[in-house]
Amino acid sequence: MKNPLYIEYRRSTLLGIILVLLLSALGAVVHYVRSLDDNVVQTKFRLSTVGNQLDSEFTPVLAFMEAVRRASLLKMSLPAVETDESLLLLQLSDGRDSQVAITAPDEGVDAELLMLWRLQPYFELATETQPHLVGMYYFSEQGFAFNGQAKWSDYIVDHLLLWYQKNMPEPAYERGQIFFTEFLPGQAAVMLPLYAEERKLGHFVFALALEPLLAPVYQQHSDADFVLLDQSGQLINSSLARPPQDIDQHVLQIQRLNTMPWSLGLLEQKTSLFASGLKEFVWHWFSYAVLLGLLLVAMQYRYRLRTLTSFSRLLVHIERLSQGRSQGVRRIPFGWQEVFERISRLKQPPSQ
Repeated sequence: MKNPLYIEYRRSTLLGIILVLLLSALGAVVHYVRSLDDNVVQTKFRLSTVGNQLDSEFTPVLAFMEAVRRASLLKMSLPAVETDESLLLLQLSDGRDSQVAITAPDEGVDAELLMLWRLQPYFELATETQPHLVGMYYFSEQGFAFNGQAKWSDYIVDHLLLWYQKNMPEPAYERGQIFFTEFLPGQAAVMLPLYAEERKLGHFVFALALEPLLAPVYQQHSDADFVLLDQSGQLINSSLARPPQDIDQHVLQIQRLNTMPWSLGLLEQKTSLFASGLKEFVWHWFSYAVLLGLLLVAMQYRYRLRTLTSFSRLLVHIERLSQGRSQGVRRIPFGWQEVFERISRLKQPPSQ
């Protein structure tokens, strides 16, 4: 006699294997999607952390800039004094430097010179108090520049005039900070206009060295590739030795900085992301398949031991009784005693 439970057992085993594969694939997909979301959250957190670190490094520089502007306005409001001091000024028209004496404080130009003379300590201490500042300059609307130094370097003068001619061709009326990604070689700059009673006097320009500012950040996160971008998305600085040639092969996540109109980006290669994601998907699919497979084996083993084997003995018992034997099987499975006894009573002849 064929055992229908055995046929159903084989069908359920095949169906269980298919369900194990499907459920393990579903679990791996869900886990993979969640891992991608966790990766995005982790990247955003890292970008936020690095961005806050850069903001904290740059905040004292901005505070110093505002202090210089407030001090300049305060110096302008002070009464004029007689002095025989002179200032070394750079004429922006021909690039010549000359000593200019402060002789008539009541006139507009000399009042501006007197203000610069009073600000001399700020020029001298700028690079000492602010490690990321490498220079402080003042460009007057009267056509001269001042840097508080005893001598103008020819190297600085040449590059300064080129920068001035390129970025100051026309009068500008901005009152806020203006950021320049290129100033002197290897330097960025922040320009701060100076107004007194709605009259524009000039600009303070603060030169920044980006490499010392960014190097500690890059070293703390050496396992990641960061880029610093300007307002238009152009590259300013990068932790890579060479900028990537094909940006389309990378995933770029951007965090806007709070203290400057620049953005910090984190680069990740698409191929590495796909490869790591595929490996993680295969690993989780295999893990889920093994666990669900073991569960299927355990359930099928228990079904075969407690049900299939017992039903097979019941079939043998019925077969023996149908052959006219007085007794069927001797060893009755646990829990099947009543079923075997009822089958035995059905095979007994009716009492006379």
